[in-house]
Parts: sequence; structure tokens; C-alpha cells
Amino acid sequence: MILNRRTYILRALVIIVIITVMTIPDVLMELLTELVHLILEVLAEVAHISFEWIESMLDHLIEHELHTELHETQTIVFYIIVSILAGPVYLLARTLPHFYLFLKDKVQVSLAFNKAKLALYWHNLSLNERIKLGVIALSGLYIASFFIM
Repeated sequence: MILNRRTYILRALVIIVIITVMTIPDVLMELLTELVHLILEVLAEVAHISFEWIESMLDHLIEHELHTELHETQTIVFYIIVSILAGPVYLLARTLPHFYLFLKDKVQVSLAFNKAKLALYWHNLSLNERIKLGVIALSGLYIASFFIM
């Protein structure tokens, strides 16, 4: 079988990733968690700066247009922001239960289908094949216990 270059490179990368995960899993987990932490921290900071910018622009606009004092301006801006956010929160509250029920039905159908498929596969196996499958599963769990402990 002659592999094309892309398949060869992809398989080589998969092998490198597997070897790396097996040799230094702690370093990879730390790098992954630090990367996720950095991304979430930057996203939170950008969201905070954006909110402050919008609030400041509304403060200046309302203070200039309505000629109000600081407390009145802050109160008006607060209620404007609350009314702007109320729409998406209301829509989310309306669609979330329907989405949950949709996902629940899909998961139940998928579980029932996979359970029936697995039972059919198990019943079609001979006794030797069932024993082999059990030994392989128990051996895999035994070896995996060394990585967990």
C-alpha cells in the first residue's frame, strides 16, 4: 500500500502526539490548562474593557444630551443597560428548556440505539471471542490504573 504524503505526515504526527502524551503527560496537562487559563483571562479582560467603554460612552452621551448630574446619569445608564440585556436573557430563558428537551431526546435515542447495537454484537460473539474481549478489557483497565494512580 503506497501512502500519499499527506497521510504519511498525518500518521507521523499522530504517533508523535501519542509518544509525547505517554512520556510527559504532566507537562502537557499543565501547558493545556495554562493556555486555557490565558485565553479565558484575555477574553474576560476584553469583555470588561468593552463594557466599560460602552458604559462611558453612554454616560457622556446622556450627560451631554439630557444635561443631567452624575447620579442621574448613572441611574439612566444602568436602566438602559438592564433593558438592553433583558431581551437576550428573556430569549435565552424561553429557548433553553426546549433545547434541553431536544438534547435529552437525542441522547436517549442514541443510547437506546447503541445499547441495542452492542447487545446484538455481544450475542453474535462466540464463547472464545467473549473471553478474549473480557481479557482485553480487564488488561486495558489494569494498565490504565497505573496512569491514574
